Amino acid sequence: MAEQRVVVDSLDVQVEVVGEGVPVVLIHGLGLSGAIWNRVRDQFGPGYQLILVDLRGAGRTRELRSEELSLARWADDLGALLAALEINRPVLVGHSLGASIALKYALERPDDVRALVLIGADPNLSNLAPRMLASAERIESMGMEAWVAEYWSKNPPFSVASLERDSTILEEYRDLLLQNDPADYVRQCRAIASAESLADRLGLVSQPALVVVGGSDDRTLPEHGRQLANDLANGRVVELPDVGHTLPLEAPEATAAALSAFLEDVVARPNGRAGVLRADTTPRNSPAGPFGHLDVRWVVGPENGATLISFGQSTYPHGATHENHYHPKAEEVVMVVSGRGTQIVGDDGLDLGAGDICFIPRNTPHRITGTSEEDLVILWAFGGAASIEQAGYVPLPD
Repeated sequence: MAEQRVVVDSLDVQVEVVGEGVPVVLIHGLGLSGAIWNRVRDQFGPGYQLILVDLRGAGRTRELRSEELSLARWADDLGALLAALEINRPVLVGHSLGASIALKYALERPDDVRALVLIGADPNLSNLAPRMLASAERIESMGMEAWVAEYWSKNPPFSVASLERDSTILEEYRDLLLQNDPADYVRQCRAIASAESLADRLGLVSQPALVVVGGSDDRTLPEHGRQLANDLANGRVVELPDVGHTLPLEAPEATAAALSAFLEDVVARPNGRAGVLRADTTPRNSPAGPFGHLDVRWVVGPENGATLISFGQSTYPHGATHENHYHPKAEEVVMVVSGRGTQIVGDDGLDLGAGDICFIPRNTPHRITGTSEEDLVILWAFGGAASIEQAGYVPLPD
């Protein structure tokens, strides 16, 4: 896990980046921090880069210059942070207030979002205005600790069933609340109360979108979540019964499972939009596994649209070789960009140079070695498989 601080504009942002692969940005709700996602984060498998962000006015993020809080301000902060981290077209996952920020971001930057996951969401946050304004006034008059003890603790954002399953979530959430500067928490409440409605623009959101609803949510009502999914151009809904508003704490396993299933579907069948990908900016292959010791980058794969092909770039310094292996479920084509190498295919040894192309049938043992002082750079493609895993990888003794 890599926690870091990133200064953008008037903000010193606390962010945690975990893993490699398709970028997934996790955006918390009112008075919380990226820590609200810890239980969900720990349920994720490989293939994703998780970015946990503390919003302006919350968590450990610090303002260098105070700004009025709004959905537009938070979305602009997020855009600046992702640019600084060089993260392109992420999946945005938002809880409660975070869901509205994700929606606002997608509406203002439609080409910069791969997909959306909206948890405990209401496209018109001003529906919460009475609750938010009452909380703000009480905190200003009695202080944060007294408000948490006298009001919040008597009606926490959990279902009764969730508290019976795991009572520790109450203390965990309360600790996050009490880390807030009271004035900043009040600012967040008032920003929610006056938030613009996004309900009349939902049809403009073209990205695949998953709405996750708690069946016992008394903050953002389940019927509002179901209507949200219906109003989105490409929306779907998953409802978790007996769960309240704080799904990342109440049902982390079920929330992560719903997220993973949706993301796998988005990866395998994206929205078909064209785009430009560069090998020097796409995520490197995982350091674990057969290609971990090589400079391998995905250019085209399941995460960006391929279903019957994957296409990538590898670099072999002089003398570097790949173990003998074969792919039982895909043919492979190797194309040399620069340098020279020896490609062994079955019983044949081929001397390859720039511009040469080599076809490797499925089930045929092969390996390649860089033989020039200049790095051997190849492009490779599988036919019939969208990834190395789908192609199959069987190592063989030399």
